Amino acid sequence: MHPALRLLLPLLLMSTSSSSPASTPAVDLRGWKLLAPLPDPIGYGGMAGGVIGGRLIAAGGSNFPEKPFWLKGEKGFNDRIYALASPTAQWEVLDLRLPEKAGAFACTAHANTIYLAGGIGAAGPLATVYALGASGSGLALRRLPDLPVAVGYAVAAVAGRHLVVAGGQTVLNEPGAVATAYALDLSQENRGWRRLPDLPGPGIFVGAAASDGPGFLLFGGMAFDADRKYAPSKRVYRFDPGSDQWERLGDLPVARVAAVSPCPVRPDGHILLVGGYAEVFPGAPREHPGFATDTWIFNPVARTWSAGPEMPRAPAGDRDRSTDAGPGPVVAAPGAVWQGHAVVISGEIRPATRTPAVLAWPLR
Repeated sequence: MHPALRLLLPLLLMSTSSSSPASTPAVDLRGWKLLAPLPDPIGYGGMAGGVIGGRLIAAGGSNFPEKPFWLKGEKGFNDRIYALASPTAQWEVLDLRLPEKAGAFACTAHANTIYLAGGIGAAGPLATVYALGASGSGLALRRLPDLPVAVGYAVAAVAGRHLVVAGGQTVLNEPGAVATAYALDLSQENRGWRRLPDLPGPGIFVGAAASDGPGFLLFGGMAFDADRKYAPSKRVYRFDPGSDQWERLGDLPVARVAAVSPCPVRPDGHILLVGGYAEVFPGAPREHPGFATDTWIFNPVARTWSAGPEMPRAPAGDRDRSTDAGPGPVVAAPGAVWQGHAVVISGEIRPATRTPAVLAWPLR
């Protein structure tokens, strides 16, 4: 098996239960809006995303530039950075690029900065950490201390003054995930990363993360059972940097793997869990039906769940192409709250198939 294919396997066999704005009049958007698609004909999974200086930003990611893996296509990585100035604008391709082509970062956005920790490049997991922020009228990258280990498919959020990174995979070709977590005090970056207590349960990768302000929240993800088989997780954890302790909260209503992360956080503090899937699809990846259309809303004060907006799903396009115009539910996509909308940027719409579609849910 080609290494580029093995890098994608953790996301390939997953399941649940889709075109550019100009070609979707027959699709019921169910209240969602289609923004301009990414200026890439395929789209990307595992991008970093967030808001800087009022613009929506997306960077990095991976796709299959020629054909899906079942037709011997090889996975490629991206170093481009894209910016969207308004919901009615077109994406701009910036001159600034990431230091290397990579995706599947532990990504979060906070205080006009997008953090990219670890990730996966052509050679495997990464330990590098970058802060992407405003610089005059443009953007600039700043390197932060490396993570203690190279890790991909981890998640991140800023809790208080701490950038927290948890879970992921340090070895991509083995059925295993780590329960380790690390924190970087953003007020004392030069002191480097501190290892936190491990997650109080099995290792988790491709989870989703958010912050309730002082605390770090981790939702779902994929674990492995005693037989080393995939075990989608319903678990929810909260880490409190003040007490240095993890707390296991009540479970998700359903398991959710590879949901949009960072999770969009509404102005009222409620957290949206969008995309992902609940069960491993047993069939051929080419016949995958797509991911979950149901979404969930978490109230971090009451610690309760309620149903969120149903996502649209366009009929599948050519299953032997590595792109689909969408729109549809995705995995491995970044989320943000921007211009009064919860936004989902690109992502993997089926195994080895990306979409350039960008979906926005009005938060009024």
